[in-house]
Amino acid sequence: MQPTLKSCVEDWKALPWKQFQKQVFRLQHRIYKAQQIGNYKLVHKLQRLLFSSRATRFLAIRQVTQLNTGKVTAGVDGKAKLNEKERFEMFNSLKDLNNYKHSPLRRVFIPKLNGEKRPLGIPTIKDRTIQCIVKYLLEPVYEAYASKGSWGFRPGRSTWDVQSNIQNNLGRRDRNYKKRILELDIEKCFDRINHDKLLSLIHLPIQMQKIIKSALKAGVLNEKISTQEGTPQGGIISPLLCNIVLHGIEDLWNQPERQWDNKYKKYWYKKSVMRQRGLRYADDMIFFLEDHEDANELRKKIDSFLAERGLNVKEAKTHLVKSIEGFDFLGWRFEVKANNALTCWPSRENRRQMISNVRAIMKDARFTLEERLNKVKIIYRGWMKYHQYCDLKKINLWSINDWTYNYVKKLNSKLNRKDRATAKIKRIDAIKDIFNGHNWSLFNYTATKSAKSPFDNDWLYWSKRKHKQYWGPFAKVLTLQKFKCNACNLKFAVDDHVELHHIDGNHKNNKYKNLEALHRSCHHYKPIHGLKRRKATA
Repeated sequence: MQPTLKSCVEDWKALPWKQFQKQVFRLQHRIYKAQQIGNYKLVHKLQRLLFSSRATRFLAIRQVTQLNTGKVTAGVDGKAKLNEKERFEMFNSLKDLNNYKHSPLRRVFIPKLNGEKRPLGIPTIKDRTIQCIVKYLLEPVYEAYASKGSWGFRPGRSTWDVQSNIQNNLGRRDRNYKKRILELDIEKCFDRINHDKLLSLIHLPIQMQKIIKSALKAGVLNEKISTQEGTPQGGIISPLLCNIVLHGIEDLWNQPERQWDNKYKKYWYKKSVMRQRGLRYADDMIFFLEDHEDANELRKKIDSFLAERGLNVKEAKTHLVKSIEGFDFLGWRFEVKANNALTCWPSRENRRQMISNVRAIMKDARFTLEERLNKVKIIYRGWMKYHQYCDLKKINLWSINDWTYNYVKKLNSKLNRKDRATAKIKRIDAIKDIFNGHNWSLFNYTATKSAKSPFDNDWLYWSKRKHKQYWGPFAKVLTLQKFKCNACNLKFAVDDHVELHHIDGNHKNNKYKNLEALHRSCHHYKPIHGLKRRKATA
């Protein structure tokens, strides 16, 4: 008898997700420790065990079909999402991957800030799931030897860590005005990585290496039968592969840390402690140079490093500037002012992009005005949260506030006299709620310790860091729940998606008795949301 969709829904919900996560993390922690001591034979043995684990397959399917942001993106097979019955069928198809061959990619272009288009290669849901499984195996290996200057696409790290490290390098007023910054970008990094060099850097058993090789060689439908270089930008494992192949470039300009000796009353250089003078976020990086150092020597080292990997520097985005002239990095403008104090604010291109998005949403006639304002609220608040550790006094944010108010006022004048007064009050309050009440504090973020990793099993450290990301009722609820999910009773991991659930379904009732913090996947199955919400988010 074939199982029905209804029975599969209940079976999927009843799976021991808490036990699955414990099993996978325990093996990842052991891989991490074995890689640190250089026991590669044990690493491969544990990777095979994790690869064949039932828990790994189920967690990968849930991650791809329920949790990831791009979970409803279709590949060449046209499937954008799977129901619970189809997920179980995929689980059975993943049991034997000896003859696995990656499907062609679906080409999608997304616009960039400079007017160019970034090509993405979208794999099918099954291919994304297999990539997720391989990522579970490979990520703890990379985390065991990752550089202190690598911050992009790593668990437990963010762009704010980069901002804090820039402040550490340029924060000293007695020396920061003399420093220079080499800012550079790699030309078409994801498209030109040398496959042979990449595969030589990956620590995986032969079977898993064949899977990665199949993913690298997969062509683009109607464009290429196979690809001879690069890693498809759009795959789950692509950022991790980029980190592996570029590992070490951020350390090319490091030097021994200078420390003060109280006994002999002088400075000395400790060779075992290196000062991090390069910061990399994926393929974007900056290096800090003293005024007497030769930038050409650094460029030769970088060019030699990249040439081995089939890459080269994009000259149009490579700049050598003085700290007092300022530079843009990750959407921020950094500059050492006349009093030798470092300051930071949102870059001009970043502000223009945000304003352009807000105006485009407000002019979108497919939605009601209330829906447009709600979308603008999400965009603007997300933008403000990203820049909360900047000096926002240096930029003018009233212009977009005034434009939105005048645009709403213009639309409001088209209503009849009876509805105009009520609508005006509601919409003005909505605009105030969007653009007012935001706080900021310059360089007030405490960076992650560079030697720490989520796979080191220090749950106390990572739980405290995770807790600092929330505020207000959300933070209070997490404290009351001892940072555990109220549905599955599992502690929230570093990169878990945590959502605030209203028990009675009324989002205006924010009493603590009516709130609980849940995993996104646990939140989907709350009865109050009904089958309609479950289908919409699955």
